Amino acid sequence: MMPSSRAELWVTYRAGGQRLGPPPQGGATATLKTVGLTMGSGDAWPAIDLAEVHFAQGSSRNFTSFALDIAGDALSAMQPAGIFTAPVPGASPAPLPAGCSALPPGHRRRIFFGFEDVAVDGTFALGYEEVDQHGAVVAGTQRPMSRFDPSQTIVCLPLGPRQTPVHEIWELVQLSTENHNFHMHQARFRIVDPSAPSSSPAATKINPAAGGGIIQDNIPLGVAVPHISQVMDAQNGACTPDQWRNGQCSSTPIVVDVPFSQLGEFVYHCHILEHEDGGMMARIRVVAAPN
Repeated sequence: MMPSSRAELWVTYRAGGQRLGPPPQGGATATLKTVGLTMGSGDAWPAIDLAEVHFAQGSSRNFTSFALDIAGDALSAMQPAGIFTAPVPGASPAPLPAGCSALPPGHRRRIFFGFEDVAVDGTFALGYEEVDQHGAVVAGTQRPMSRFDPSQTIVCLPLGPRQTPVHEIWELVQLSTENHNFHMHQARFRIVDPSAPSSSPAATKINPAAGGGIIQDNIPLGVAVPHISQVMDAQNGACTPDQWRNGQCSSTPIVVDVPFSQLGEFVYHCHILEHEDGGMMARIRVVAAPN
């Protein structure tokens, strides 16, 4: 689990093997702990104990009778009355601000995670470009790798027709040999696979028969693999977008479907504090649709 990840745990005692049962007389304890993680070329996180659990059953055992239905709940959110489909509360038609427009059909946004200056360690930054339905970069949309500037809005988009949530496809490209993760405020997303069949919950378009996938607000990006020594010798383990394009660095993009269902200004960023505080963050704005 990367920073900002969330999980719900059901803790129970196993009397042996996979058999559930009451703890022995006098109770029992267990320790919830992390495993050690090396952040690629970055920091090392040691294994630590998170919590000590005490099992002291004092009455008859009550097994959990229900659980969160991931496919059902995620799919419900995408239905006509769901939060990712129903009109956004409080949104009224308004003229679009200058430079704010909807993505054309088939287009997607590409976000790069790396350094503003690969020769200077710690210059954590994000890059941006728009990609058309053929995979070509749209001229005039590219923004260089830049550290966070709170006065600059990198992405501005309107809601859909009649103030409904709008779905966008984002492509996340990791340029670093150090782990990063992607987190966005005010929005959730699901991982998609453009090559997945329509019967898969990972298909780009939601298939009611397959379920709604898993809605997330955090995803680890893995690490880039450089194929030239220059990256580790002179670039602090960070590739450039051009090196990724020409194959000098390999990094498979993570593709997400983001249903924007809230108005306002917020941010997307790497949630590792050193990285977001160092500049790996950008501002986004969602506005009402003009009709």
